[in-house]
Amino acid sequence: MRKSAKIYYRQLRHVTRVRLNFTRNCLILRKLRARLKRESPKRRVVAVMLLEHLGDIVACEPVVRHIRKKYPDAFIVWGVKKAYRELVDNNPHIDLTILIHCLTERLMLSNSGLFDEVIDLHFADRHCSLCRRPLKKEHNSSKIDLKNYFQYGSLLSSMAQSGGWPALDDQPMVYIPESTVRKVDNLKLPEKFVVINCTSNALEKGWPSEKWIHLLAKIKETYGLHVFEIGTETFLDESLSLSQSFCVKLSILESAELIRRSKLFIGIDSGPAHLANAVKTAGVILMGSYLGFEKYNPFSGFYGGGEGAEILHSKGMAADISVDNAFSAVKKILDHVVVGSARAF
Repeated sequence: MRKSAKIYYRQLRHVTRVRLNFTRNCLILRKLRARLKRESPKRRVVAVMLLEHLGDIVACEPVVRHIRKKYPDAFIVWGVKKAYRELVDNNPHIDLTILIHCLTERLMLSNSGLFDEVIDLHFADRHCSLCRRPLKKEHNSSKIDLKNYFQYGSLLSSMAQSGGWPALDDQPMVYIPESTVRKVDNLKLPEKFVVINCTSNALEKGWPSEKWIHLLAKIKETYGLHVFEIGTETFLDESLSLSQSFCVKLSILESAELIRRSKLFIGIDSGPAHLANAVKTAGVILMGSYLGFEKYNPFSGFYGGGEGAEILHSKGMAADISVDNAFSAVKKILDHVVVGSARAF
């Protein structure tokens, strides 16, 4: 009974926040639309709905450039969760960021009549698990869902098609402001270093800590490079003197700038891997089967065709990839950017 009461209270609190946030957004958008239509009646107000996650938002950045090309004078709004707003705020092709509380609210706004066009990049079966009567995306002719989306290509390709656009295969970009560059300058980084990311929002994508430790020991012995870990939590013990953690210490765009300056990014299928693709840093990506997809490539652009990354696929889990195979891929890249076999710290 007590557990049921807690669930009910959590749902009630969530629904209240959704309604309040929806009301606030409607007020802002009504005033905005009235002003825009008064100044230029034919100007379109176009909304892009993609609330999360980091990798999805980075991968789908080219969508907004295609919208801008099709509608040069449009006022483009992107709905996103607060945690990812910096990716949207700094995009010069987006005129307004609106913060959306959950997937249900995004459909409420989509159906509000406040936009001339809505490009909803979520798959049809994505819905809010907390709303007691969650709204689900309707009128979806693409038939793309969470069970088949990688059959339609990369994240960008499948999500663009889910939103009613053609399959896209562009290079994603992130927009790093000068203020972020200066903050990373203050870290006083070495000239050459490696960035790693060991965690994602899906445990089955992970690679075991003992394999990471073995790999970093080989990198230290062979190249003597500093290794910096990024992510939402520190995965490796810094006392081993194999890596230094910047986890949680850097913003998303500061992490992107750190990756941009590195000589190599090593990671699993995760948001930071999409940042590495966007800033065109050479990468080694460890991937296995996921959600029934035995072999897939979530990337477009630099990593999409294999030009910019060594993507190691396991027939089973990513955890099955051997350290020797991972180091061979690392060596293939680092031999081109590091002179000598034992560079000192």
